[in-house]
Amino acid sequence: MNRETKLMHYGRVSLPGPANPPVMRASTILHDTVGSYQDTKRRRENDDAILSYGRRGTTTAHALAAAICDLEGAEACFLFPSGVAAVAGAIAPYVGAGDSLLVVDTIFPATRTYCEGVLARNGITIDYFPWDTTDLSAFVKPNTKAVMVESPASQTFEVMDLPALCKDAHARDLVVIADNTYGSSWLYRPLDLGCDVSVVAGTKYLGGHADVMMGAAAAKGPATPRLRQHSQMTGQTLGPDDAYNCLRGIRTLGLRLDRHQENGFALADWLKARDEVQAVLHPGLPEHPGAKVWARDATGCNGLFSVIFAEGFDAEGLVDRLSLFAIGSSWGGFESLAMPSDPNAGRMFQDTARTGPMVRFHAGLEHIDDLIADMLASFNVAAN
Repeated sequence: MNRETKLMHYGRVSLPGPANPPVMRASTILHDTVGSYQDTKRRRENDDAILSYGRRGTTTAHALAAAICDLEGAEACFLFPSGVAAVAGAIAPYVGAGDSLLVVDTIFPATRTYCEGVLARNGITIDYFPWDTTDLSAFVKPNTKAVMVESPASQTFEVMDLPALCKDAHARDLVVIADNTYGSSWLYRPLDLGCDVSVVAGTKYLGGHADVMMGAAAAKGPATPRLRQHSQMTGQTLGPDDAYNCLRGIRTLGLRLDRHQENGFALADWLKARDEVQAVLHPGLPEHPGAKVWARDATGCNGLFSVIFAEGFDAEGLVDRLSLFAIGSSWGGFESLAMPSDPNAGRMFQDTARTGPMVRFHAGLEHIDDLIADMLASFNVAAN
């Protein structure tokens, strides 16, 4: 069955019944016999979809987890109340006091904050490596246990060669965890490329409507039991209403990403022709250094990209004058966004060639002619 068709049928209950699985709100699940209660507790150890207690999710969350599990090509998927919570929940099972965690230097800033503010305080050493690394020998220590990656890179969109990196990491018995929020389980499947765990902030494209906080961690292979145990012991779960809204959003995931990609390419092409623009950072553009690797490993792009403007250009003024592009955290909803950003903030391996101001754009679902007209009007004010 084609995956576009699967999107329409995830969680479908027996008919006659609703098109979407209903919201089930519950903490205690009642039984009429001791035997039934004991059988449920036994079966849930090998089946994540067993309805046993609200802390392990209800049928609404189970349907969403099963959908993401299938999209990612995973053996199991566990839900969290935010993307950052999923990142924390995906790293913690594999490192402990005295261990070292390798993190790609271009990681999402909130992940860096968690690693340095929580893991380091608990006796875990955080070591960083450049995004283009495929041989970890210069960075691995005897106590290194896991590697945290993200491709494309957060904000600057460098593309990693994950198959090559994973091959090297696994030869060293390291677990590889990937932040797959850009790919959103649809464009990119890190588990197929060799990663052990794939993390997605469903707050973005999975929900798709800027009204859900959700994260997921999917795994396959030997890494799965430890992720399952940690998620259950720490009580991580997702409320049924957010699970319902996210599952409803998934129905249009493919269609929305097609439009986001179309608008993103159109804006990127229009912007790179402007004299005020120094560079457009977009993994799908032919001139992008990682374009061939991305085309090999992924099935498309979303609406996210960054622009480095010429030195001295008032990028913040440009953003302030935009009317269809709002300013706000996150991305992946239906709306267009613009956010000034520092491409080297907090990074150890800085790109000194990037000297001008940078703005990260998210191309929403508006008509492209209106988005370009909005952009042009702001540039025209700057030129006068």
